[in-house]
Amino acid sequence: MDTPTVLQGFKLALAAVFLFIFGHSHWVNAQAQSLSTASKVAERRLTPAQSLGERLFRDESFTAPNGDFATSCRTCHLFDEDPQGQRAYTDFFNLSWVPHRQQDPRRSEIRNSPTLYDVALMPRLHLDGEFGSLEDLVKGTLSGRPLGWLPGEAAQAFAQVRRVLVNDNSAPSYAQQFKQVYEVELTALPEAEVVTLVSRAVADYLRTFKSQMNAPFDRFLRANRLTWPAETQDAPQQARQFISQLETLERGKTLKLSKEFGAEAWQGLKTFMRTTGETSVGNCVTCHTPPLFTDFSFHNLGVSQAEYDQLHGAGAFAALPIPNVTDAQRPVARFRETPSKRKPGEADLGHWNFVEVKRSPLRQATESDEQFLQRMIGTFKTPTLRHLAYSSPYFHNGAYTSLEETLREIMRLSELARAGQVRQADPALARIKISAADLGPLIAFLNTLNEDLKAGF
Repeated sequence: MDTPTVLQGFKLALAAVFLFIFGHSHWVNAQAQSLSTASKVAERRLTPAQSLGERLFRDESFTAPNGDFATSCRTCHLFDEDPQGQRAYTDFFNLSWVPHRQQDPRRSEIRNSPTLYDVALMPRLHLDGEFGSLEDLVKGTLSGRPLGWLPGEAAQAFAQVRRVLVNDNSAPSYAQQFKQVYEVELTALPEAEVVTLVSRAVADYLRTFKSQMNAPFDRFLRANRLTWPAETQDAPQQARQFISQLETLERGKTLKLSKEFGAEAWQGLKTFMRTTGETSVGNCVTCHTPPLFTDFSFHNLGVSQAEYDQLHGAGAFAALPIPNVTDAQRPVARFRETPSKRKPGEADLGHWNFVEVKRSPLRQATESDEQFLQRMIGTFKTPTLRHLAYSSPYFHNGAYTSLEETLREIMRLSELARAGQVRQADPALARIKISAADLGPLIAFLNTLNEDLKAGF
């Protein structure tokens, strides 16, 4: 046996030991269903279609048979199954684990698994905007790397989906559930229709993942009889109007704070909303717009550059050759990768891979195709800031485990942007001007966006 084979065997053995010792639910408890979650799901009064979607969401039988472990949608989008604690339909890894394949011996996905809360409201899905609907997202997952499939294996993946459903003889069987929900005979349906109905059922289940809007911030608003301004203005204008109303209450000594939303959170809210000035300017609201604290758009905060330069040296990302709009056959596999020292040509360019140059609403009227595509380098979807206590680690690469670490990195990147040292930086990045003194209040405010997730059941 040659040295590379021995090394590969050693790595796999080491991974097995890791799994045995730590007993992560992704592996050891993959077949188990949390009793507490099961009881709560019943209380949610799911429709028959949603119940079918939930079953499909948890089913590990759709995994590629030649991977080294079974997985499902639930593997990366946990709720309360893991002994490590509550999750907002995310996992605990910086990069989610995927089944190892001999042809593609990776263990990690290229991205952190985002929360599924309010996913039905998102116009583009995946952190790079790969999918335009929940149904397409489900199809992509059923035939994608999260379930162990490789590029070019979609036909085998969909054939397995149909085979699993048709051959199921549990009680109730999939055939019985599909007949109840869709009034169809599963065995009579062609493969494409089966996959379409599976995607529809799972998508219907995903649409039940809704924030209750009952976090301390929401209760603070109700206590002060305020709502977020109507969308007739841009986010900075909305923020100025909103803070002006609150400051009017403060001056009149009628602003109602509480133990769960106190003076420090109030200071953090003002920094979060401030978009101009020289100090304590979070400029957060420009991208993280209430009530869901996301604009659902795509921005470059320099995170991909930071990840790449950490491996290859300062300035390496700025010098990375990226094809122009004419030559780029997007998506480009090497620009949808986690950077590594072994392969300096690989990076994660995010939405650059999928943006529709001619039709994207992000394109400015004065931009050429080339200018617009270049501006999309390193852009990723703005994540919601709700439920952050249950969705760490943060950023698309899961690089930071705490809010303080994340904010300090944003401070650093904003300084680089003001110095012109972030390639294609979003203009909003340079306008962030916060200091260490602002971190405590900002974190206090962000913590008021966490709600009791189990209360939604």
